[in-house]
Amino acid sequence: MKTIYFKSSVLFAAIAMLFTACDSDRDDNPTLGPNHTASEFVVNTSAVADQYIQLSPDNTVNLTWTQPNYGVNTVVNYKVQVGLKENGNEKWGEYLETGFTSCNVNISGEEIAKVLCKLDGFKTEDDYVDQGFREVIMRVAANIQTTSSKLIEGTEILSNVVSFKHMAAYCNIPTKATLWVIGSCSGWPEPSPGNKQKLVEGGWFITETEIGNKIFNGVVEMPEGDLTFRFYSKLTGWGSDDNPEGSIGWQAKDESANYEFSGGVFSGSCMPGKGSWSFPGFTGGKMNITVDLNKNTVKFELQ
Repeated sequence: MKTIYFKSSVLFAAIAMLFTACDSDRDDNPTLGPNHTASEFVVNTSAVADQYIQLSPDNTVNLTWTQPNYGVNTVVNYKVQVGLKENGNEKWGEYLETGFTSCNVNISGEEIAKVLCKLDGFKTEDDYVDQGFREVIMRVAANIQTTSSKLIEGTEILSNVVSFKHMAAYCNIPTKATLWVIGSCSGWPEPSPGNKQKLVEGGWFITETEIGNKIFNGVVEMPEGDLTFRFYSKLTGWGSDDNPEGSIGWQAKDESANYEFSGGVFSGSCMPGKGSWSFPGFTGGKMNITVDLNKNTVKFELQ
């Protein structure tokens, strides 16, 4: 992991990333209007669209799309919406929790099943009834955000709809989501299913304050020494700069930046990415951590 030290947040605005567009297989591309014209934003038909797919916590569904042309070299943020097609009618659920900055992604079967269970109205495991294989539909929303992760108005655009003809969910009733604390404090364990128990036993996590509200809070005992960490919303691997795989940091690129507490408090912004927060010479102790993924902000308070 590379480490770069910044003395001023002004430098953050100088970071720009250019992503190469994926291959397109269609010509019917939507537009945004006179200020932000986007082209070539098409979700490609999956090679397994007609196969029988049983979702599980361990499998993924690959989805690819073209990158909208906003006329500038910038990071494009994507979110995937899941729905059902019943008797020719589309019924849409929520967007997946994980956002992306790549146009070739592996979507967690666990996340898809969670959305489908909520779409079916199941609130507890006792309510759950296996619905079998159904036609599941997906589409992608794209937008551009500022360096402080705020949506730039007029840049939102919605893709075409693709279908998976035979997909089956499983009982995955929504519960409070978890953010895993991965860094020097926890020994940099790979964010993988095999390390989940270790992370739980070490207390290296914070949870939603309410189911689905995307506001996370918890108190974590941090060790003394040079402290560096970021968060992961799922345990599916490290990811990359182009595809952070659930990683949440101060920027997309895998670099750490030095910060300080003011009056025992640090407040800043966050986004899907691998940029780690670093606090050299940390004296150790309990840290109250709040991450708001609605506003893309973090707050670390020493206790």
